Amino acid sequence: MIIPTLVLVTAMQFGDPQSGQRIDDLSHSPWREMQTVNTVSLSTQSSDTPEIPIGPIVNPSMSGIPNSSQPTFSLGAPNPDLQDDNGAGRPPFPPWEGNVPPLHVTVPTQTQLPTRIQQQYQMPPSANGSYIPSASSATVSQMTFSGSTRVENDKVYLTRAVVEFDKLAKLSTPVDGIVVEQSVVRCDAQGNVMRDSSGNPRMIDLQRGVRLFTGQQIVQLDTRIADSQLEAALTKLNLANMEAAQTIAIVYAKAAMDTAKSDWDRNYGISEKVPGAVTGAELELKWLQYVQAGLSLKKAEIEHLIQQESVKVQEEEVKYAKTQIDLRKVKTPFDGIVVNVFSEVGNSLKPGDIIAEVAQLDKLKVLASVDGKQVTQEQVDGKRATIIVTDAPGGQSEQFDGFVRYAAPIFNMLRQFDVEIEVDNRLVNGSWLLKRGDYVDVVIHL
Repeated sequence: MIIPTLVLVTAMQFGDPQSGQRIDDLSHSPWREMQTVNTVSLSTQSSDTPEIPIGPIVNPSMSGIPNSSQPTFSLGAPNPDLQDDNGAGRPPFPPWEGNVPPLHVTVPTQTQLPTRIQQQYQMPPSANGSYIPSASSATVSQMTFSGSTRVENDKVYLTRAVVEFDKLAKLSTPVDGIVVEQSVVRCDAQGNVMRDSSGNPRMIDLQRGVRLFTGQQIVQLDTRIADSQLEAALTKLNLANMEAAQTIAIVYAKAAMDTAKSDWDRNYGISEKVPGAVTGAELELKWLQYVQAGLSLKKAEIEHLIQQESVKVQEEEVKYAKTQIDLRKVKTPFDGIVVNVFSEVGNSLKPGDIIAEVAQLDKLKVLASVDGKQVTQEQVDGKRATIIVTDAPGGQSEQFDGFVRYAAPIFNMLRQFDVEIEVDNRLVNGSWLLKRGDYVDVVIHL
């Protein structure tokens, strides 16, 4: 392995691959004459956009490219705080290195950009008026494209506000179970149940785009265990009611107490009339029997109260069993539309598993930013607002009523504060006019 390597190295050192002639010094080989620019030289052709040569410059004798056509990159004025090897000012980033093909790009000055772009980007000018890219300059992804604020005649005009869902609920199951039915009753635009010729409600599978109404069931979980628990609770309740209705023990105890009292009274009267006819021991026994009968009556009354309370306990168990059945019927909390479905019939769900995502459409919210230098939060909070859609279907302009329900008590870097405006949507020909993501204009009436 050593000999072939030496031969290869020798051939590389003394053989020119193009001419085959011996080369003693590779530094003079014409096919290797390539120099890389490490310094920056400013062109004197224009004071506004100085030309800076970059990238590897090929020897013109070998490449056929004249010196005057070398690629350049316009960067604006050099930064005097950054020095190259010769002490001259250079741009805030190094020249192009490596074998990347050189480019010729001219960055326009700020005055050459459209006014709209100048306002949105807020490009910081350099000393000669041109824009110099730097680490402190905002990138496109960091820029905020916000609307404007204008105050006239006690009205605040906002542009480019965004419509968002006000309520977006992820419906989940609070209990575990298997999905046995996943469909909804078909209703008309007013929420009335649509029925077939037999009078049965028409059903539709739960899917994206289905309209829902408050309290409408969308999923049915397996209720066999819950049904059995309900039946057992109902049986216990019936037994408790029967026991609570029985007062035989109380009646018997009361009669026994009355008898014992009569017996005591009679014997005591005899002892008073005929001394010695009834001994003291017999009187004490009669008194004990009377007291015992009274305690038996009290015990029967307490047991009856316990039976009545047991009825209430069994009633709560029945309510619990019914609740377990109702929890397996997932219903929507408000009028809306299904935007996502995450389960299917036959899925075994655990508590907290998401079934569907429902968005409210009759009420939406509009998010906007207000210039805090022109108006304060207290001036707009709770005020009536008019939402204007200029790109409605058919090219018409639509207006909606709303009010400012929240004005953020903090400012952003541009001294703007956010507001939330609740707006009532309108249904026209089965379609809601306002859509999530619409850009609208807002008028807040001070």
